[in-house]
Amino acid sequence: MRKMHYGWAVCLAGTLLLFITMGTVSNGFSIYLPYILEQHGFTNSQTSFLVTLRCLVSFLAMLGIGVYYQKVSIRMGTGIAAACAGAAYWLYSAAETYPVFCLGAALSGFSYGLGSMIPVSILMNRWFVRRKALALSICASGSSIATILLPPITTAMVEGLSMETAFRIESIAIFILTGAILLVLRSSPAEMGLEPYGGRPEVPDQSEPKKDQRSFALTPQMWALMAAVSLFMGALANPGFSHLTVLFTSEGFDSGVVAAIMSGTGVMTTLGKILYGAVTDRVGGCRSSLLFGGLLLGGHLLCCLAFLQSIPLCLATVLLLGVGYPIATIGPSVWAGDMCSQDHYPKTLRRFQVIYAGGALAFSSVPGILADHLGGYIPAYILFSLLLALALCFLAVSYRRTRHMAH
Repeated sequence: MRKMHYGWAVCLAGTLLLFITMGTVSNGFSIYLPYILEQHGFTNSQTSFLVTLRCLVSFLAMLGIGVYYQKVSIRMGTGIAAACAGAAYWLYSAAETYPVFCLGAALSGFSYGLGSMIPVSILMNRWFVRRKALALSICASGSSIATILLPPITTAMVEGLSMETAFRIESIAIFILTGAILLVLRSSPAEMGLEPYGGRPEVPDQSEPKKDQRSFALTPQMWALMAAVSLFMGALANPGFSHLTVLFTSEGFDSGVVAAIMSGTGVMTTLGKILYGAVTDRVGGCRSSLLFGGLLLGGHLLCCLAFLQSIPLCLATVLLLGVGYPIATIGPSVWAGDMCSQDHYPKTLRRFQVIYAGGALAFSSVPGILADHLGGYIPAYILFSLLLALALCFLAVSYRRTRHMAH
């Protein structure tokens, strides 16, 4: 029987890492927002600011991530990032005042900023020559799995025990998973005397001409358009998703139904990631992005009808949001690859990601502020719908200009 390559164990560790640093820190924490709002008497703006603070710290951490991983190994660096999430949840469990919640949010921001897709991508690039995309997609599913599992578990613990106990139990679970990650994960195959899965990368024959030697990059006009697209997508995928719980709770939905909505969205997002990649390979980034963006737009428009308290509309919302959300997270990588040549790809992708994180930061408090002034969260989802419609228009124009440049 053929022995499994150790790279797949590292892939599993990467999945657990994203379960913690993206799943529990962002999607999992959103389940607690209505309870924090109710039990501690904070305003909507104060509650939203916890998301803002997390986004701010994660944004700053991403800016310094290069220096961070020059100082520590990926194994140690990701272990510290995951432990920050456990410490954040422990602080939440002990928090009786707003500043302590803020400290927990800041720690969770470090976890997200230093332990998400950037180190995981580096790890998969080191450990895999073949099946690299499959390994990355498995790791990326970690955050979606958290969205599936955590809402019903967290809701049951909060309702049956207490919010503080739920935070403490999840904190202990995060520390246990962090220990498992450190036991399994290795920064490179060389540490174990192994080669990457699929063998060493082949050195290309320099004597043969490359198929595509044309160098092209985004024009200033395209940068303006795509900066807006990346900014809006950051708002949709982070504050937009994080406030789904308080949207449906504030419109009168039972907490169990809200947990089911979040889990269902997680299931569909997991499937949507695989589907988006497959469709993109078949029809190209432009058509797939407009298709899945249209589905996401439909889901946000249905969010604006949450006041109807219709279960069939909720099911449609879950379907459209779940299948559509991958455009916001995977899309920037696809667009960067389509809109510039390979020599410009790293810089383009890095800028898209920074702007994306800036969008999450800039819009993180907007839902709460609008709710305080306009009486609910539906106005925020009307705004998100308008931003998404604009983003799709800008994206279509950018792709049209790309075709002219590439030819």
